[in-house]
Amino acid sequence: MRMPGKTLCALFLASAFLFPAFAGAQVFNFKEIEAKVREFRSLLDQAGSTGSRFWTRLDSSKRPHRLYVGEGFMNADETARENFIELFSRFLAGHPDKNMLIDIYDGSTSKLIGEYGFGGYRLFPPK
Repeated sequence: MRMPGKTLCALFLASAFLFPAFAGAQVFNFKEIEAKVREFRSLLDQAGSTGSRFWTRLDSSKRPHRLYVGEGFMNADETARENFIELFSRFLAGHPDKNMLIDIYDGSTSKLIGEYGFGGYRLFPPK
């Protein structure tokens, strides 16, 4: 008959030997993630109010985040808009593989014009 204590001891020892390998991999991934998020931030700074004016401000006090877009966003083609919103979502999530919900507002009128969420990116039809 097998002793459950010996099995638990063997599992504990195996995990103790494997843990440093997993811990090292996680630290490396955190540094990769931080570097990617810093890259996102620099791209968004270029697209901000001093750059191509894709966005003017962000209201993070509410969920989902409220992103106010500028004339650069309004004049861009659909692919550029979607890529920008996806990049902003990943920046807000703090991870290159995760997304954050965003409500998209017109920066000049402060009206809701679209959203980015579980259903993807979409702009509402103009009224």
